[in-house]
Amino acid sequence: MEWIADDGTTIYYELHGDERLPSLVLLPGLLGTVSRQWQPFVQPLSAHFRLLLLDLRGHGRSSNNATDLQPERMVQDVVGVLDELRLTAVSLSGYDFGGYLALLLALTQPRRVTTLHLHASKFYWTAESAAQMRQQLDPETLAATAPSYADQLVIDHGSRRWRDLLRQAAALITQQANSPILDRQLQQLPCPTLVSVGDRDEIVSLPEAHRLSRTLRRGGLFVLPGVRHPIHTLPLVPMLPMLQTFHKSK
Repeated sequence: MEWIADDGTTIYYELHGDERLPSLVLLPGLLGTVSRQWQPFVQPLSAHFRLLLLDLRGHGRSSNNATDLQPERMVQDVVGVLDELRLTAVSLSGYDFGGYLALLLALTQPRRVTTLHLHASKFYWTAESAAQMRQQLDPETLAATAPSYADQLVIDHGSRRWRDLLRQAAALITQQANSPILDRQLQQLPCPTLVSVGDRDEIVSLPEAHRLSRTLRRGGLFVLPGVRHPIHTLPLVPMLPMLQTFHKSK
């Protein structure tokens, strides 16, 4: 299914599960798509929730009529889909940058978000870590150092678009590093929020995840042993029962 933004951008989304069930939105990470991320969780979670998955602007089957990726604009895309479906109360789970967007959405529409879960989401950037990530997102560097991943990006986003998407993603990292969400904003978030991270995550350290969970007014921390940053390393157990319990108990 598709929703069209006011600038003509088309946002692709999917619905799974009975519409009478509580709504849970699953957001993919930067450079991710709904066809690649969260898929192992869709079938088991759809027995308990009405699931909404969508491709972020400029990713996968969603277009982007803007020249860049702006977090506020991407949040409005999600809100537009929620409005289209008349979903007034939702739970959110976001991976990587999807968690950042989920947090922004909860801050801008606190009455709409009942529970919030962020997995492997980086919020604390240093100049060094941002520069390192931008270097990794350079199309030529990535094609040389990780050719199989570059090939996957071509499949997921198209041969004409993947290089531009990488450059836009690098600029987005710079924006996040230069304009972070402030601690005082995080402390205002009213909904229960769970921060999860793998103890082998190469991008989000345990101290970072702990700091975020302690800054949030109603934050908690869930550490997964042996899990790295890529979402395909995330096991169904114990993540699945945790999601079911957390999103249904509040």
